[in-house]
Amino acid sequence: MASPGDWRSDRIRDIGLTMFTRIALLLILLVAVPYYWLLMDPGPTSVAPRTIDIARLRSLAESQQGQRPVGIQYAAVATDNEPGTLLVAGGGLRTDETAVFIWRLITPGGDTVINSGLTRDQSLATGYEAYHPEMQQTANSWLRSSQRIIFTSEDIDHIGGLVSLVLADRKIAGKLIGNPRQIDALRALAPVLMDSLGPPPAALADPAGYAAIAPGIAVMRTPGYLDGTQMIYVRLQNGREFLFAGDSAPMRRNVTWQRPRSRYVAEWLGSEDRAATLGWIKGLASLKQREPGLTVVYGHDFGWLKDNAQQLQFAAAPAGPLPAPARKAAR
Repeated sequence: MASPGDWRSDRIRDIGLTMFTRIALLLILLVAVPYYWLLMDPGPTSVAPRTIDIARLRSLAESQQGQRPVGIQYAAVATDNEPGTLLVAGGGLRTDETAVFIWRLITPGGDTVINSGLTRDQSLATGYEAYHPEMQQTANSWLRSSQRIIFTSEDIDHIGGLVSLVLADRKIAGKLIGNPRQIDALRALAPVLMDSLGPPPAALADPAGYAAIAPGIAVMRTPGYLDGTQMIYVRLQNGREFLFAGDSAPMRRNVTWQRPRSRYVAEWLGSEDRAATLGWIKGLASLKQREPGLTVVYGHDFGWLKDNAQQLQFAAAPAGPLPAPARKAAR
């Protein structure tokens, strides 16, 4: 028979175990619930797909007389390795390669450049792990020699490089074909550009607007990530079609999994309308099913680009020469 002392010891031990279990469960809840809400929850899954009118984009691109682009080059100006769950809600802790891209649409008679990169200071401020000034030099040469410049959004890693260039040569600003929100962002960053930037195309004043840019190139506004976010349709001379999704779908898994950025990135670090972005993501997923010959180019997915660049015939840009002070800083 157990003595009263033994019974009391067992009771104290049981109480201790119960208290420990409760504390452990509380700690798990304190970690798990915020982790799920900030990094895994995809948001309102009932969001309907938004319409991407590919027929309209094709018609606008064909409405412009002249030669279409004949090739595509890219430069990765800043690169990083980020946990997958940051840019794809629930994407896990395995790291994904990301990059800031500038795209050159090689065209007889005058190139079009998509985005403009950023400076070293801007790269540091936005948290990129590595900055590649030699690639920004290449991008700068593209911007200087281009016929026109377009952006996929007004975020600093898209417009920052142009701001830096036009402070030295304001004529470059006249090449930009931007929507009103992008123009406003540039003027806020560099008030000296007030008189150098041309008016946006009238068709892009509408947040749901579509516009022809050049032979084989058209844009559609896709507000969500930012108000000035847009996708860019490109049809090459050989007939291949691309849709540059920009910040509406930074990673391939945004579309294949139909999940937006994590709430932590989208709403705590940014001011994104996740429901709107998810609508565009679902629209892209639907479009890919209907149009298997159309290639969606994801806004920041360096891993996807490396795996597919050869098949897509995207050419990596050569490094540009650095001035002596920049060479020393890069070492």
